[in-house]
Amino acid sequence: MILSSAPFVKKHERAIAKKVRGMKTPPTLAVVLIGNDPASLSYVRQKERMAIQLGCGFFLLHLPENTTTDYIIAQVKKLNANTAVHGIIVQLPLPKRIDTDRVLAAIAAKKDVDNLRGNSPFVAPAVAAIWEMLSYAGAPKTSDRIAIIGYGRVIGKPLYAFLRARGFNNIVVANHTTKNISALTKDADIIVSGVGKANLITTVKKGARVIDAGASIYKGTIVGDVHGAKVRSRAAILTPVPGGIGPLTVIHLFTNCVSAAQR
Repeated sequence: MILSSAPFVKKHERAIAKKVRGMKTPPTLAVVLIGNDPASLSYVRQKERMAIQLGCGFFLLHLPENTTTDYIIAQVKKLNANTAVHGIIVQLPLPKRIDTDRVLAAIAAKKDVDNLRGNSPFVAPAVAAIWEMLSYAGAPKTSDRIAIIGYGRVIGKPLYAFLRARGFNNIVVANHTTKNISALTKDADIIVSGVGKANLITTVKKGARVIDAGASIYKGTIVGDVHGAKVRSRAAILTPVPGGIGPLTVIHLFTNCVSAAQR
């Protein structure tokens, strides 16, 4: 079945908006954006619209493409010290010449609502969204064979750490050097892909739970990593792109922002 995130999003929207209405100071998210990448601009606008809808504050620090690493870090430290800001995210990817590790490390752990540092008190929003949708038909079993396609900062790496911390050991991970993706996906009970390459996943096990967290432009349309026509009839659940993990990830980002404001 195709599992849209819309019902999950609506449920969280109501709960978050109710919490925000009861707070003296609205939780405020600050986004640091470097340059004018169209995809990044689109993601930032989504976050701003959601902030308005939930009654949260939103602050965008939009810096030019040629901004230096040191200047970005200085601005992040100012946001760390700003008590009116409860959550900080740096929109990725950054320009290649920027030291991404140094920038992310500059975010105060208590305000790292994206958990891109890896040691903040929050579950990474994308991971929380994936886990919620995976659990729709019952919580995954630690014996399940899991294939994670892509080992990036936002999806693969934090998801792997999350699963291992919960006793999942039967995990295979594909990165940019993996040549035969189908060899990993054909026997997997759970597949999560966050590569951003159209039609990458074409073979799945009957009854597999398939989470498509990738997005790219294919023939002028936003599509995921999964070839829907080849996978849909075999998957127990398949999340669509758009309308799947993305909107729920944004909601969990604001869940973390509210929690940060309440600490």
